[in-house]
Amino acid sequence: MAGGFETVTLNDAGVEYALVFLPDKHNDELQAQGSNPVFYWLPERMRLARKPNGDLRLSFLHFMGVQDGETNIGVLPGQTRETSGGVLSFAMTGAPPDGVLQAAHKQILERMQQGSRDRFWQVKPGMADRSTIADIRPIPIRSSTLRLMITDQDGTQGGNAGDPFFVTAQGAGPGSLIPTAEHPFVVNLGTFAAAQVEQGLLSTEVPIGVTADLTLPLWAPITRLHMTANWERVFSHFTAQASASYWWSSADLKATWNTLRINGDIQVELEMDRTIPGADNKEAMVTKYIDMLVAMWLDQAKQVIFQPMPEVQDPAPPKPGGLLNLFGWGFNAGFNLNFRRDRVEIANSFTFEVDEMYAQPSTMGGNVDGVADLLAAHPELKSRYMRTLYLDNWERKITTVCRPVIKWPDPAHGVSGDPVKFASVQIGYPSVNGEIAWSAHDFLPPPRPQDVDATTDVHSEGAPVGETTPLAPASSPTLVYASGATSEVFFARQTQKKAEEVAGAPEGWRPDKVFVRRTIQFDESPSALDDRFSRIIVEANEVDLDPGPFGTLTDSLDVAVRADNAGALVLAPISINRDLTASNQIVEVQVQPKGEGPDGGERPISTFTFTMADTGEDYKERRFALYTGQPGRPPAYRYRVRVIIKGTLFEDGDEWIGPWTDGEGSGDLAVRVPKKTAPGVTVVSQD
Repeated sequence: MAGGFETVTLNDAGVEYALVFLPDKHNDELQAQGSNPVFYWLPERMRLARKPNGDLRLSFLHFMGVQDGETNIGVLPGQTRETSGGVLSFAMTGAPPDGVLQAAHKQILERMQQGSRDRFWQVKPGMADRSTIADIRPIPIRSSTLRLMITDQDGTQGGNAGDPFFVTAQGAGPGSLIPTAEHPFVVNLGTFAAAQVEQGLLSTEVPIGVTADLTLPLWAPITRLHMTANWERVFSHFTAQASASYWWSSADLKATWNTLRINGDIQVELEMDRTIPGADNKEAMVTKYIDMLVAMWLDQAKQVIFQPMPEVQDPAPPKPGGLLNLFGWGFNAGFNLNFRRDRVEIANSFTFEVDEMYAQPSTMGGNVDGVADLLAAHPELKSRYMRTLYLDNWERKITTVCRPVIKWPDPAHGVSGDPVKFASVQIGYPSVNGEIAWSAHDFLPPPRPQDVDATTDVHSEGAPVGETTPLAPASSPTLVYASGATSEVFFARQTQKKAEEVAGAPEGWRPDKVFVRRTIQFDESPSALDDRFSRIIVEANEVDLDPGPFGTLTDSLDVAVRADNAGALVLAPISINRDLTASNQIVEVQVQPKGEGPDGGERPISTFTFTMADTGEDYKERRFALYTGQPGRPPAYRYRVRVIIKGTLFEDGDEWIGPWTDGEGSGDLAVRVPKKTAPGVTVVSQD
């Protein structure tokens, strides 16, 4: 650094790069030996590193999403999780682009050939004729500490996880000792911190900086101590002092020496750079060295200045008490000092030089910038450096909620409900090799439907203890509750795969679809004697609602196992539009489903009887149900009415039958009782 420095600034694609060049201390000696002079370069600032293909080593990932327990792995059912933030990864380097470095080398060599101001930069005659007139090297680095400056105070961490300004970074600390090395960093950012960084990347300044605190080994300017003494003036000074004093102590001699320095009789010249690190300690060391030299020179002065002469003039006799013995020489108050010029052996000058290397602190910094300029020129590259991840679609799972839609029979209320023994469901999803993995569950009727309400938590065998209520389902695959009409809910969960991850899946499958196989197991048809108000006919005891090896392919997340999907025709309640006013009045409603039964013949007619005794509080609901076991649309039906008025022993009764009336679909059946004179009515004679 004492030899000065040269800064070379070049422009590459609109971006300026500056390099600082420093000379080797021994450049003149190297050239004298026939070697090349050496110059060292140091980047003025750091920049974003680039990959071998020219892309920036930078990636910003902005993530956001609302995840719930039904569609995202890692979130419990019934819960949601919201998150957003960003991850910035980048690498900084001090190395300029290859073309810039070569151009800088060429430029600094041209400056050298144009003449130089001193020996450090001088190119001696004959060197310019060589193929290489100088060696260019990166400056040595003894230590490097990296600091990351970002939106928070210390550049490493801010806030807590979940805090919008949360920042945590990796990469700071000890760095490489090579100026051209790359320094990678990874920064995790909260919501607001990520927004600041993203907008900074798209603008002229990014709120992220990297600083490298370096220690460089530099040669200090030579420290030179030069001492010169005028001995004739020194002798004259001592002669004058000897006239007034007969004794000099060491302190007197040192004080006299300081006086001689002040008067210029002895000159001490110290040349040193007091601005370099450690200069204070060095100056204190040199001061001690000067004191040591002073003592040495004083000792020599005593030997020369006070050396006895061959002849000493002493005309007066010594006075009593006046005889002095100074340094072993006898003389009285009238002694003489004589300066022997012909025998002076004291050096009249002294030069001391210190040539040393010291540790020079230096700082090299840079911002994560340049992205905005690049994207302004090439907007199509934005997705290469800045991406958005929607966590709603990350680590998806498919939760299929399966529930039975069955009116379970209640033995306490006679023949009622659907005569279902149990229902089962299987949910299938392909593995990576296309094989279907099935999850299955059986739905059983509640043990005591009359004792169960909507808030009761009933667990089937094998269900985990501690489940929650239907209003707050937890993570168990099976939650059991009942109200007499609804019993269990089965949660089938699969990790959603990508289409390209599955080979050989069945035709029509998509990643959001599952295969469903549902089965209804019916009881035997109850006898008409069990309940004269209900007629339940079961034509098939086991019904596959989804035939085929893979069942039904669906993207619905709610799968119902419905008993009425088994070709069920349910007419309830069946009522008439007439009030019966006498006990001899009887109305029969005949219901016949259309189509063929299991034996190939017509389906039978079921008859429901209404009397005056069935009205009022004693009225019982009539119900007809047919389970064909043929999934799909239930069969149509027809009904007719027969009116009977019983006669007595003394009076004839009356009877007529109305025409057949067609109907279709399950539901209420409100029967219109025809009058005897209505069209299509057949009168039956009463004898």
